[in-house]
Amino acid sequence: MDSNDRLSAIGRALGCTVRLAVLQALAEAEASVGELTDRMGVTQPNMSNHLAVLRSAGLVSAHRFGRIIRYRLASAEVADLVSSLTLLANTDLQKGQ
Repeated sequence: MDSNDRLSAIGRALGCTVRLAVLQALAEAEASVGELTDRMGVTQPNMSNHLAVLRSAGLVSAHRFGRIIRYRLASAEVADLVSSLTLLANTDLQKGQ
């Protein structure tokens, strides 16, 4: 996969409000599928699909702790990306007011 393919995959992963909310939640703390499901108000299969897209794009990683799989942002660069996107969205909202 070349860099343009990777950028395209990241763009597709970011093109969903639920996945953006998941990234924001994981920027605060790692979480399990169940915790994210409760927080986002979606079904467990739906959340699993969203997490699979985020993992495939390299934005989140999964770690097993016993029977529980916990998700976290894949890197500091992803955390910076989430922070920058949040800042950009808030700046755009303030300009529009």
